[in-house]
Amino acid sequence: MARPYKHPRTGGYYFRQRVPADLRPLLGDKIVSRSLKTKDPAEAKTRNIEEVRKQAMIWEARRKAPEPLPYRQIVALSGILYRDLMAPREEEPGEAKVWMETLALLGRLQGTEDGLERWYGSYVDNLFLENGIVTDAVSRQRLIAEVDRTFGQVSEQQLKHAGGDYSPDPNANRFPQVASTGEQAGSKRVSIRSLFALWERDHLADGKSARTVGDSGKKSRA
Repeated sequence: MARPYKHPRTGGYYFRQRVPADLRPLLGDKIVSRSLKTKDPAEAKTRNIEEVRKQAMIWEARRKAPEPLPYRQIVALSGILYRDLMAPREEEPGEAKVWMETLALLGRLQGTEDGLERWYGSYVDNLFLENGIVTDAVSRQRLIAEVDRTFGQVSEQQLKHAGGDYSPDPNANRFPQVASTGEQAGSKRVSIRSLFALWERDHLADGKSARTVGDSGKKSRA
């Protein structure tokens, strides 16, 4: 499994990994690299594990053919945003002014495709990544619009809370559960076992021997 790379000049650590052999015709033979934003070796190891997990999911997504999402799944994915934003503000919503300004901003974004892309694009892409979904451009745009709608719902509800109205959100249950897409379903993260399985396949695809993989697996379980 990829280890943190220490930059010889700055002392900062980086995640580095070569593109798997089966993806090189599509992506080229290159090294993926990004900063771990730390100079502490112990912290770098911890952060590197998370980056390995993310990159394994990225490789998996690259291997899949894009498929359109049904609207039910799109609404279900937007429900993740609803829960992520509502839960930590259950006790303290903050000032009403903040939510009024947020709603005003959301109103200005309506009808501006570029604005919605800048506001929600990276979040939507991460939703797809975390759930192991590879979809088409139309489904992505539909999810961006649905996330915008959900953000507005959150803002309206938090504005009520900030005004002392803690009555239940009548639309809180409109989100169905995210349909299973294997081990990346819902908010589940890749397990160590499944992460090793992904690494093992890429390792073999890169020309390494099965014995080397087996030895690495023994070390990982030691």
